[in-house]
Amino acid sequence: MTRTTAAIVASSAVFALLIAGCSDDKSSSTAASASGAATTSAASAAGSETMDSVKAGTFVVSYRSAFPKLADGKDDAKIRDVLVETCKDIKGGKSEDEIVQNVIKRTKGSAEASKEEAQAIYQMAKMLC
Repeated sequence: MTRTTAAIVASSAVFALLIAGCSDDKSSSTAASASGAATTSAASAAGSETMDSVKAGTFVVSYRSAFPKLADGKDDAKIRDVLVETCKDIKGGKSEDEIVQNVIKRTKGSAEASKEEAQAIYQMAKMLC
């Protein structure tokens, strides 16, 4: 029950940060927008799946906070990969059950996500994809 509560809190935090980050800021500079577009283009040109660094960072922080046993021994890149791969599954049209099973596989390490934890991770990823 504590894990589920932590996952819900983390999901709420991710959602709040996502909403705050998506607000329309009329005062943002054109230069910043151009720079962001150039960065995105460069990443796309490199052939890698681009993931907004703020979203990825939010996911990593939330994951570490909500699932410390799953995060144990994993660097930020490994946790970020859980998000990237889960987003690929979501965008690929896989069923929720299949995605949750894949999340369980992706979290294997010193511990493995329970079905409830994997479901919470799926929900967090779904908001960020």
